[in-house]
Amino acid sequence: MQSLPSVTGGPMERMFAHMPLQARLKTAYTVAHDYAANRLVGEDLALAEEILKYLVEDIDGDIRKAIADGVSECDFLPRDIALKLARDSDHVSLPIIAASPVLSDEDFIAIIPTASSVKQSFIASRPDIEQSVTDKISEEGCYDAVEACLKNQTAAISENGYHHILSRFDSEEAIQELLIRRPFLPTETVARLFSVLPEEHKQTLAEENGNQEPVSAGMIINMRERILVKSLDRRMTEYEQKKAFISLQKNNRLTASLMLRLLMNDNQSFFTAALAEASGISKKRVSSLISGRGYLGFRRLYERAAMPQYLYVAFRIVLEEVRKANNYHPRADKDNFRQRLVDRVATEYDLDDDMSIDALMEKLLPMEAE
Repeated sequence: MQSLPSVTGGPMERMFAHMPLQARLKTAYTVAHDYAANRLVGEDLALAEEILKYLVEDIDGDIRKAIADGVSECDFLPRDIALKLARDSDHVSLPIIAASPVLSDEDFIAIIPTASSVKQSFIASRPDIEQSVTDKISEEGCYDAVEACLKNQTAAISENGYHHILSRFDSEEAIQELLIRRPFLPTETVARLFSVLPEEHKQTLAEENGNQEPVSAGMIINMRERILVKSLDRRMTEYEQKKAFISLQKNNRLTASLMLRLLMNDNQSFFTAALAEASGISKKRVSSLISGRGYLGFRRLYERAAMPQYLYVAFRIVLEEVRKANNYHPRADKDNFRQRLVDRVATEYDLDDDMSIDALMEKLLPMEAE
């Protein structure tokens, strides 16, 4: 079998060494994109990989950036190439830092201490970054990276992470505002945040409740879940859904009230996936039980998921209205439809008319706790 020509020695190395910049740029662009598109096999694939390894050492940053741009989302890129690019200058590294699926949490933790402010911020903005990475950012990251981390609603931040953020930046108004809007704030973090917040921000956290007393646990949970439902209101793959509700379960946040909010906000896809996970039944079967005639199947599913009996009637009312809307009013105004749901549930639970969904959920939360 004929051996591959070596890139790191011999005629090919001399060819690259004397190749004009524009020709090297074109080669880097073409090889990187063809490699990442998985168009190459056998010796062509192996040779492309060798060329990439050679060109990531090129003295010209534009050559290295062309490689980084081309392979940034490649999930089979050799880790040594990804790390080489990730540790390069910001001009080269940011596409890899932002999107590479090859880099691990441990890689980011190792990169953060010596990374620039921009690079740290790109790490903090990655989707679904884990607590080990946000802990490092919270403890050692620059202000911009901490801000980016708090803006990233998919970032998992531990109580320890919040502790470091408040220890370093508790007097920064922008950080305070971002903390208020974070889902899943630990109780200790909430208490510490209230001790430093100005009154107008306490009022925001209290959902404009109109008093200066500390907010109730129900109000805090209600606010978190409203923000969370909004963050989940996007098109998600099954993998993204599974990762999201596993994270919710891990933090004891996959509550019945959250699932009711999801259903009332017409996020049937995530509601179905979450109920499937909670009940241990396939999403396809859950979808069939939810949309089918009658409610006996749903009742058994609800009990299997160990949902609170007190809220079963609310779920049944919402499902009934959703079925009617799907069958008879598929183009109904969503705001009017949502208000009809709220009114029907409120009437069933002997609550006031014309409530908002937030007011309804706040009333139901203590009942759920009972």
